[in-house]
Amino acid sequence: MHFESATRSVVRSVRQNDLLNAWLRVARRERALPLIHQFRPDRLEDEKPDLMYYDVRYDGDDIRFLVLHGGTNLVRAFATGRNVEGLFLDEFLDAERIGFMKPPFLACINSRRPIYTVSPVSDVNGVPVSYERLALPFGANDSVQHLVVSLKTISIEGRFETGDLMRPQGLSYEYCAIIDRDVDPQTHKFVTANDVVEI
Repeated sequence: MHFESATRSVVRSVRQNDLLNAWLRVARRERALPLIHQFRPDRLEDEKPDLMYYDVRYDGDDIRFLVLHGGTNLVRAFATGRNVEGLFLDEFLDAERIGFMKPPFLACINSRRPIYTVSPVSDVNGVPVSYERLALPFGANDSVQHLVVSLKTISIEGRFETGDLMRPQGLSYEYCAIIDRDVDPQTHKFVTANDVVEI
């Protein structure tokens, strides 16, 4: 799976940009991976229905994702029909959807940088929808301990059904990016707005 090196300008959603900028502010100030408690974007409570918080669990060579917060809009899109908080992803999603979701999460963990993806899906009535996902890493000592993942959906057709939007059939990516252009390629340290290095 190829991830294009990108700046934050690739993120189309205004709210996802707000989340990304809040992450970058902490990363630049600390010149390190942000801790989850340092993440304080504006209007965070309003955004919670579109967010998932994961605790990253390392189990030998495997990595599992424990849901700390399951946004109501995301739970509806995956049609789980239950409260998923306190469950691992692999306890309520099928193997096909796990296989679809995991590569960007792993890229986020391995790079310690935000990952942005766009996927073409369709609702239960066949209306085409663009599924835009932003994954943000948090942790200490260069080890990712948490992920905050935002989902935004949009359709040029107008109204669409969000229920069961992420059905397992035919899931794919049309765009994948690692947002790493605010990082010095020599030191791999976070740089300030005045020090941005184009690579």
